[in-house]
Amino acid sequence: MQRVVALLLALAVVGGSRQAAAQTTSVAPADLAATWQLVSLERGLSSGKPERNQQQRGLLILDSAGNVFEWVGTNPRQEPDAPANDPVKALADYSGFWGRYRVDAAQKRMVFNARGAVSPNVSAHEFSRAVERSDDRLTMTSIDEPHSRGGTRWVYERIPPIEAPGPLFRKAAGFWEYVVEKRTTTAGEVLSEQKRGGPSTIVYTPAGYVGVHFLPINKTPTPFKGDVPTPEEAQAAVQGYIGYYGSLTVYPGQVFHNLMSAMSNVPGTILRRFAEFSKDGNELEVKFAPVREQQGRMVVTSVVLRRISGEAEMLGNNKK
Repeated sequence: MQRVVALLLALAVVGGSRQAAAQTTSVAPADLAATWQLVSLERGLSSGKPERNQQQRGLLILDSAGNVFEWVGTNPRQEPDAPANDPVKALADYSGFWGRYRVDAAQKRMVFNARGAVSPNVSAHEFSRAVERSDDRLTMTSIDEPHSRGGTRWVYERIPPIEAPGPLFRKAAGFWEYVVEKRTTTAGEVLSEQKRGGPSTIVYTPAGYVGVHFLPINKTPTPFKGDVPTPEEAQAAVQGYIGYYGSLTVYPGQVFHNLMSAMSNVPGTILRRFAEFSKDGNELEVKFAPVREQQGRMVVTSVVLRRISGEAEMLGNNKK
């Protein structure tokens, strides 16, 4: 009988050790590098009775080089022109940022430095979140960031990379920083060039997703005077801003952005873009379809982007 008990105890120890080994708790950037889908959003934690949003949609993208993109939407049934009609509500329904992050493993927190964001109060701002990871689930809780609404908790689940990606798909994967926007005739004449008012990005992920944060044209973000913007402040922040996330499909010379949550477009919209890479693969020009102007010229709008990370950084240690 004693031998049986000893054997059962040994098996329990071995089983427990294997289960513990299976639990991946590392928050090192190489282990965090992945596409993470929002599965739970709670606000009002400090009240003791947090409210869980039932319609959340969101995406978190982390790479091993310390780049981050986040988009959160709580209004999946957006109507056309909703941000323009009620910009205060648009800023309440949508949030997100992109920029840099670092991990403080000892304090179990992530520190973010937002380069661009939906809210001007978040752009160019540093803030922290408590972080916990268990296998493919990542939980973050607000500490000191703007618009935290009494404390917010986000729960994300990792989306694995797609199987057998093609060479163009692999080439597109990465964080791309906005450089300039151009209008050019199909004959090659440059009609105009303009820039966004702050750092902007397009991110293509190995899991088959796309994220966009484009700040307004030629307009530096002006922080709100309070935590809740006035109608005038909200209108200024929303006007010209483009932000969304969606699924990505890649064809020879083309990328399709299939919008899943967007403040500047209606979810379900499919944006078809032509894509041209430089010879070294570190510059990408995304072109709109040609449009005929009143003068009769065929004009193409294009966005030039510069690579800041690639497939290797996007995958990190999460290649499966």
